[in-house]
Amino acid sequence: MSKLARIAAIVALFSLTACAPVRYYQAMTGKEMPEPKATAIVERGQRAPSHHKVATLGDGLYLVRIDRKGDAAYGVVDRRKLVVIPIGYQHITDLGDQGLSAIGLQSVRHFDRQGNEVSATVFEDELHFVNGQAIATIRPSGGDFRDDLYGVIGQDGKTVIPFEYLNIVGVRTKLRPDVSWYQVQRDIARPGEPRKVRRGMLDAQGRVVLPIEYYEISPGYAVDGLDHGWVRVSEQEYKSFTVNFITGLRMTRLGGSYYGRTVGYSSLLNPEPEALNQYERMQWRKANDERYRLELFDTHGKRVYDQSDINDTWDLSGLTAVWRAQRIALLDADGRPLTEFKYDQIKDYGGGQALMVVAGRTVCIDAADPPGTERAARDCAKATTKRDAGKRRQRGPVAFPASYPRYGG
Repeated sequence: MSKLARIAAIVALFSLTACAPVRYYQAMTGKEMPEPKATAIVERGQRAPSHHKVATLGDGLYLVRIDRKGDAAYGVVDRRKLVVIPIGYQHITDLGDQGLSAIGLQSVRHFDRQGNEVSATVFEDELHFVNGQAIATIRPSGGDFRDDLYGVIGQDGKTVIPFEYLNIVGVRTKLRPDVSWYQVQRDIARPGEPRKVRRGMLDAQGRVVLPIEYYEISPGYAVDGLDHGWVRVSEQEYKSFTVNFITGLRMTRLGGSYYGRTVGYSSLLNPEPEALNQYERMQWRKANDERYRLELFDTHGKRVYDQSDINDTWDLSGLTAVWRAQRIALLDADGRPLTEFKYDQIKDYGGGQALMVVAGRTVCIDAADPPGTERAARDCAKATTKRDAGKRRQRGPVAFPASYPRYGG
């Protein structure tokens, strides 16, 4: 059998066993499989390559798309299929009499309707659009990275947040990934004063949510609190407190964790004896689980829940679970108790529903039901685990008390 025939037989064998024949071709021959060539960008006035027509723009112009390597590239052609704007942009917007705006990997360019470039802005980094917006960076002429200014642009190329910030960080929540928030930084020092960087927060329209006056803003501690106006801020280093930018509430206690529409605080009920040395404290902590008093407050600062001897607390996406004496109880997003402390396990959750296990039986708890209501497990259609590679993966909620008082908050 010739060498070529042996290679063909081996490739066929591994194909039948669901292995990738390309890797065995490379191993047997020492050759790399050729990469598919990227479609060359055809310049203005030339015949357009094979493409898909996306929309009619008027004046005999058409928005077209080429799909390559999993990405789409857009351009504009005329009736004769001649290129007016090269097919290589992320987004193209028809601005009517003002022409067309084209967004590339790292630039925004404006063209007239004949395809003549009118203006161009080139950014320092690639543009990655999320929810129709991208954080962009410009560098003043003759400056370096320390002089970079950040802003936010939309898919039409227009500025949403002006380029006047030292840094911008986009934030989204798991419950509302379609809504963007932006942490912004600015040097507020007067001329001649040392650098004084302070932070604030803007919404997706560029409106001020929190003024630029805070040492730190940390929605990352519990990012889903943003959906209900909660955010952790610091006016000085290492001392943070919670505010609600919707109601204007400012909590006086340090820290805070977010459960549904409430902010929670925990007080440690069983601190270790002060006379113990470091080793004895470690042993004492191993032998004595933390027990907390959990207090939940609504967006106006009213205390809506107060319970002692809590071990852990979980945010279950529309429900709150609390663990006490080896049993779990559920609250709704406003801190109202829905069940007693009776459940052994949280099997799954989501969308204001939870599958709970009690005495080996699985039941459905829905935040929309009256307290004490249990339904059949099949009624928990929203409490479904996301699939990972086609397989169901059990989700275990992350347990955390409100600010870890044993370790200083």
